[in-house]
Amino acid sequence: MMQNRATRIFLSLIGRSEALSQLVKLAVLVFLLSPTMFVRGLGLISPIRKFDEFGDIKCEDEMARLDNFAIQLQREPKARGVIIFYGGKTFRGKLPRRGDAAARAARLKPYLVNRRGVAAEQVAVIDGGYAEEWRVEIWIIPSGASLPVARPTIPINEIRFRKGKANPREFRCGV
Repeated sequence: MMQNRATRIFLSLIGRSEALSQLVKLAVLVFLLSPTMFVRGLGLISPIRKFDEFGDIKCEDEMARLDNFAIQLQREPKARGVIIFYGGKTFRGKLPRRGDAAARAARLKPYLVNRRGVAAEQVAVIDGGYAEEWRVEIWIIPSGASLPVARPTIPINEIRFRKGKANPREFRCGV
């Protein structure tokens, strides 16, 4: 009977220590997550977010979207703006030339910096590769957050290019 009682005490202690261990783990988890949840609830930590996306649109429409982006960046001076552009399989019904996508995207950052007063270091432009059509994604990145990842949908070896060299002058807006 003594051995039986010792076994019961031992098993009782093990059961309690497991329950106590589980309780401690839960308390640590709650402690670690609660400040994060509290700060996120206040809106102090915000995730990266796609602000806008557009394709082949008129210069005036493109500038209006960039104006909205500039206003948002001025409201959030610690955030960074990221522009990811993608070249297309075709552009306005023709095969693209090598560098056409970059030549067209080259006007985006200077517009924000020179015309809208956004700090140059607050804006980054990333070549995202190729997609079905030329397009731009505009992102707001809070301070300390990682940059968005480009998601090309077409490998470059599937893009056919026409002869010739890209000319940035062809992509200037008249304003």
